[in-house]
Amino acid sequence: MSAAHKNLLALWAKEPKDLVAVEKALNDLATAIGGCNDFNDQQSALASKDLYEISVLLAILKHDFDTFDDYINQAHTYYTMVPENSENKHLMTGLHLMFLLASNRLSDFHMLLEQVPQKEQTSNAYISTPVRLEQSLMEGAYNKVVLTEKNIPSPFYSVFIHIMLDTIRREIASSIEKSFKVLTAKDATVMLLFDNDQQMLQYAEERKWHLDGERFVFEVEVAQEKPVNLDTVRIATQTIFYAKQLEQIV
Repeated sequence: MSAAHKNLLALWAKEPKDLVAVEKALNDLATAIGGCNDFNDQQSALASKDLYEISVLLAILKHDFDTFDDYINQAHTYYTMVPENSENKHLMTGLHLMFLLASNRLSDFHMLLEQVPQKEQTSNAYISTPVRLEQSLMEGAYNKVVLTEKNIPSPFYSVFIHIMLDTIRREIASSIEKSFKVLTAKDATVMLLFDNDQQMLQYAEERKWHLDGERFVFEVEVAQEKPVNLDTVRIATQTIFYAKQLEQIV
């Protein structure tokens, strides 16, 4: 078990990571630990901790969220049983909150958050980041979601932020398609939170938007009992405001 544990840690420390090799090392360590973890044995406990935590992080890199959901819960159970080895607990809790938020599992998000002391919700960056993101999503301040990625406590948070942004863009794009007959490419770039025109044009191509010169032309559905009205002025104003704030911070 000791050799398998050291091999896993060595592979995980390498950059760039060989995900296939790491996954094999995880399986080797799981086999070595066996089905009877003795948490009273320090070596076995530490090996189990690293097994759960690296499995969680590997699942994020592979976008394997079923595996993530399984191992993150095992990690929480481990911290309860062996609290002295909980130095990464806040990171794991924060990633779990990010996952639940990105999955729109808001009830589970708040249930997990209730288990975190109020002080840590505001003072610990791993926890306060998903808390602020949830507030931004509820307020419709989607620009803050973009800016959050520039100041995250762990690079593993980026995966979940991208998922949120993809969802936000789909919702805004759907509203645009239902609400506008014509929209300039420049305004669309701002509203969809892209950094440049090239990203906007690629996204428009994926959605099969018709570009006429420097504007997109849509066929708006005529029969709508409750037409969707997107507050373009508010979104554009927020984007410019937060962009200026970011420049000041930098």
